[in-house]
Amino acid sequence: MPEQSSDLARLAGSAVSARRVMEETFRFVSVPSPTGAEAEFATLYASALESLGLETALDEEFDNSPSVVARLRGSGGGPTLQLDGHSDTVPIPHGECSIDLEHNVVRGRGAADMKGGLAAICEALRALEEAGVRPRGDVLVTVHGLHEAPLGDQRTLRSLLRRGIAGDAAVIAELGHDHLATASRGMSIFRIEVRGSRTPVHEVELRTRDSNPIAAVRLLLDRLEEKAAVLEAGAEDAIGPETVFVGQVRSGDFYNRVPVGAEIVGTRRYRPPTAMGDVDKELRVLCEEAAARTGLEVSLSLQEVGPAYSLEPSEPVIEALCRGYWDAVGRELPLGAAGAVGNAADFVAHGVPAVYHGVNQETAHSDDEQVSGSDLARAARVLAATVVHFCGAERGRAS
Repeated sequence: MPEQSSDLARLAGSAVSARRVMEETFRFVSVPSPTGAEAEFATLYASALESLGLETALDEEFDNSPSVVARLRGSGGGPTLQLDGHSDTVPIPHGECSIDLEHNVVRGRGAADMKGGLAAICEALRALEEAGVRPRGDVLVTVHGLHEAPLGDQRTLRSLLRRGIAGDAAVIAELGHDHLATASRGMSIFRIEVRGSRTPVHEVELRTRDSNPIAAVRLLLDRLEEKAAVLEAGAEDAIGPETVFVGQVRSGDFYNRVPVGAEIVGTRRYRPPTAMGDVDKELRVLCEEAAARTGLEVSLSLQEVGPAYSLEPSEPVIEALCRGYWDAVGRELPLGAAGAVGNAADFVAHGVPAVYHGVNQETAHSDDEQVSGSDLARAARVLAATVVHFCGAERGRAS
């Protein structure tokens, strides 16, 4: 049986077209879909899946952010594999989209994160059909918006999962192009606000040095840096240590006016068993200290992007993806951990084992986001082979 499955996986992989998946990616990146405005692209993607023969619908629970839900019916007798991805891109302008067949590259916002992965899903399903390889189990495809933080809060996917729109396992078509993540740190975005005087005053009217909100900022930054140093001296395994990172500090509107407030925004990444509640408590202690030392109002808000999770390496979807990678690429896929936070954590929290496999995302969110045709084709071959190994397969086309 394993030999037969591998034969079918390689047969499907042989039907993958690098040019075709490049052209699909270019078509996808040509339709903008910043977070919260994904409707036009969702309609386009639904049309692409429908043209492949999938039963397709738009779930319009959230205005301007519909989810695509599609199903390829199997011949029966196998588990359901969910192929998943997000439709939105970061809301940052990008240069003109382009496709260069000679140099094997597609450029545009979302090329790497993650419209290239979505195109690879389409190509994998198309290759299975063209090769005459029919899965026994169903393939469920879900694509959803409102993913990219901070505007994205995963409400679309979490709603689908709460309503039972899920497979027996999931492969998310991003990250993991060169390793298979079996664990990930969780991440929350923290925002600390400091409030001082209600009205800005000239610096000579400053009552005490501590009444300047920047005094609290200085104290908080010192404490956050001390916390970061302690955390980074921790675990050195594949998951990596817990971290505190400050990315934004804002205060004041003129060089000699005392600010009325200040703000610190950053991330806190954490390993199992640490959870967002633990992070909330530790950061509130720092805020309370700063408030007591300065007499200023210091408040904290915390947004969870994704919880920490881990999977047992014996999960069937992990075995299927590793076998699929071997059939498609000809070498082993090493196990590791995800560096970024994605939607696998949401699946695992709802009892659905989930892993990643997509295109190289080194240029994700950059000013020159791009993906190569060879990488797109590799991702499509691996996804097709994973369907074969997880769902089971046989020769024949859907009726």
